[in-house]
Amino acid sequence: MFVLGFAASSFAIHAEIPAETQAVVATGGTQITIGGDIRIRGLWDNNTGDFNSNTQRAGDDAKWDQRVRLQVEAKVTPNTTGLIQLEAGNADSRTSNDIRNWGSEVSSATGTIQAGDAKQDGMRVLQAWILHQGTGLLGVPALIKIGHMPVQIDGLFYSHTKFGDDALLLGVDPVKELHIILGYVKLGEGQTFLNDDINGYTLIANYEFNKDSSIGGDVTYAEAQNLGHGTTGVPGGKYPDIHLWNLALNGKTRVSGLGIKGEIDGQFGKTEQIPGAHDHLDFKGYAAKLDLDYTIKPVTLMFTGAYGSGNDSFKTNETKGFVTTQENIQHFTFVYEYLTVNAAGNQSGGLQNTWYLKLGAKADLMKNLDGMINIYYLEAAESFGKVFGVSNPVSSSKQLGTEIDINLNYQIDKNLKYYVEGGYLFAGNYWKNLTGPNKSPDDAWGIRHGIQLSF
Repeated sequence: MFVLGFAASSFAIHAEIPAETQAVVATGGTQITIGGDIRIRGLWDNNTGDFNSNTQRAGDDAKWDQRVRLQVEAKVTPNTTGLIQLEAGNADSRTSNDIRNWGSEVSSATGTIQAGDAKQDGMRVLQAWILHQGTGLLGVPALIKIGHMPVQIDGLFYSHTKFGDDALLLGVDPVKELHIILGYVKLGEGQTFLNDDINGYTLIANYEFNKDSSIGGDVTYAEAQNLGHGTTGVPGGKYPDIHLWNLALNGKTRVSGLGIKGEIDGQFGKTEQIPGAHDHLDFKGYAAKLDLDYTIKPVTLMFTGAYGSGNDSFKTNETKGFVTTQENIQHFTFVYEYLTVNAAGNQSGGLQNTWYLKLGAKADLMKNLDGMINIYYLEAAESFGKVFGVSNPVSSSKQLGTEIDINLNYQIDKNLKYYVEGGYLFAGNYWKNLTGPNKSPDDAWGIRHGIQLSF
């Protein structure tokens, strides 16, 4: 449905395979590479569900989880490759079916304490695709890639890198510096005998001036037809159609050691036949982001400014909120947006109804140890009452708070690392709309550590 990278090499995101992985060579010269990873983590978080220390609910966690991956890559010729990647996890949870919380398996133990002695979930397909590339396709470098794969556009609008999408990608480099990508993504099939699918179509172009400087753009059309067709109880017999366009421009360069990277997105289109609401709803969302970095060895200083629009009224036939479709991972802050919902009510929803400023620094602290610290100032673009159509909100404040995030990585051995990541959100008065008029919002925090072995 959306834009899938900027160059031929970024059509999809591959799990890293260590360069020194030993390969098995099959009959006929086919090179088979087997890899995978094991990741074990522990998470503690507090008040991320409701900003209220007087209650206990989701967002007050202390748990361990584990993820297992196995993959096989077959390089049949220098031009043709296939990959299958399996990942353990259940099929019941939208947000956690890549992990298994320790102690949550169905027990087979007998005796007085019937707990434990349990298998983890079975393996499921995470990636399965075929890639053919070379100059023989069109006389210039070109490729075709088809199957289930991680897909990313520009990061602000569309990014599905956790579990991936069913997609067909066509790429061509008319000249060495210019990369063009055409993509089709099947996001939802609905009923195979009805016209009720969700499809995405995208075109990306990127021109590289040199290794540090490039400019690009993408246009994506997301279409959903007759949503809910084939089900019962649709008010008025209406089946909504969605026609959403996202246009983006991006660029990066480096001037005297200063790295500059920016992106701006604008949206238009409409939703039609909305049951029980307007006859149509026009999309008018927008977002922008600017990243700066400068290295004074051994420290790299970073600054980011970002803005994602929010809807300012439920009384018109338009929405100014920036529409996103994102994977359930951390996109900027560790607590706000990832562990909590964002100011548009979506967890891991990305840059919606939010603007922020970030100051950060990262450095190699010692051999095999690197660290990073980021400080965020966060505000909502529009107030709670406007975004959610509440006539008398508890608070009209747009202040989301200030957050401090840290990240430490220690390389224990080859392909074996231990890491600690976390954040503390000094909650702003925007969250009074969750805690109520008689309770000031409590600060929210979370910390996670983990160990990961890749092979």
